[in-house]
Amino acid sequence: KAGQFVLRKMADAKQVNIVEISGTVDSTPMRQRGEGFRSGLAGDDRFTILESVSGDFLRSKGKECMQALLERHPQIDVLYSHNDAMTLGALEAIEDAGLIPGKDIVIVSVDGEQAAIDLLREGKLNCVVECNPMIGDQIMTLAKKLAAGESIPHNIYTPERVFSEFDADLNSLPPRGY
Repeated sequence: KAGQFVLRKMADAKQVNIVEISGTVDSTPMRQRGEGFRSGLAGDDRFTILESVSGDFLRSKGKECMQALLERHPQIDVLYSHNDAMTLGALEAIEDAGLIPGKDIVIVSVDGEQAAIDLLREGKLNCVVECNPMIGDQIMTLAKKLAAGESIPHNIYTPERVFSEFDADLNSLPPRGY
C-alpha cells in the first residue's frame, strides 16, 4: 500500500531516491513492511532505495537515523518509515536540517496513530498506512467461539485503510482512539 502511494505520488518523476527507516531487525513487521513496499515498486527502475536503517520502532532512533541519512544522502525524495513513532523523530531531523517535511521530502508512515493523521492534515506527512490495533473485540469473539468448541476461519483480516493527501475526507475523520 505504501509502495502504491509512492508510485502515484511520484508518477511524473524521472528518478526517485528513497530512504527507509525500518523497525527492529528481523522482526515480522520489519520484514513484511519492507517486502510489501518493495513489491509495490517492483519493476519500476525509477525508484532507488538508497539505504535502509533500523530505527527499532523508537522515536529517538527515528530522529538519529534521519539525521544520519540526511548527512549521507544529499538528495532524498521519499522517506518510508515503518511506524509513526520513528516518523515523528524523523520529522524533527528534517525540520532541523531546514527542510519542509511533506514538501521537500515525501513522507510515508505506517500505523495510523492520531498524531500521524494530524500531521497528514497539516501537510507534513503525505501518506499513512493504517495498522489497526483496535482488534480486542474481534479477538474476544473468536476466543469465545473456540472455547465453545466452534470452528473459526483460518485467516481473519482486520479492516485497515490508507490515508493520504489525495483523500478528500481527511478533516472529517473521527478521532482514531490511539
